[in-house]
Amino acid sequence: MATASTKKRRTVVIAMDGSEASLNAFSWYRTRAKMEDDRITLIHAVEIYRSIYTAPWFQDIPFAIDVNAVRAAYANHKIETENKLYDLALLMKAYCLEGKVRSVHADKPGEGIVRIAEELGADLIVMGSRGEGAVRRTITGSVSDYVLHHSTVPVLICPPKHRPK
Repeated sequence: MATASTKKRRTVVIAMDGSEASLNAFSWYRTRAKMEDDRITLIHAVEIYRSIYTAPWFQDIPFAIDVNAVRAAYANHKIETENKLYDLALLMKAYCLEGKVRSVHADKPGEGIVRIAEELGADLIVMGSRGEGAVRRTITGSVSDYVLHHSTVPVLICPPKHRPK
């Protein structure tokens, strides 16, 4: 039997994208699954292609690259990411939780979440689900499905508060 001094602290990664689903997962973890000694890391996964290919400069210039426009897009992206991390830090502070906030850039958000969980030696990944139907998930993919099937640690997926009809 493990004593308090030999008990390993649990490392928990919570995937946060600012959506209602991720806020619901954070709340569920905080009120139902949190253990006193948990090490919490809130992860904001940034999809690389989305930040590049949805930029207005890319759509208007398909065969030439305006270096200044790329720099401006990168600067804006960096500010947006820093603001999201700051908001996540405020969220943790509002609930008197200690932990870290971190962003990860990946081709797909699920890949980034799994990679960070492995790097941190996570014991648990917590994330929300938007409750999309099977057909839509098959066509567009699902971050929670990806993490569930590629993670080497347990994944707690919180369903949406209100399922879409």
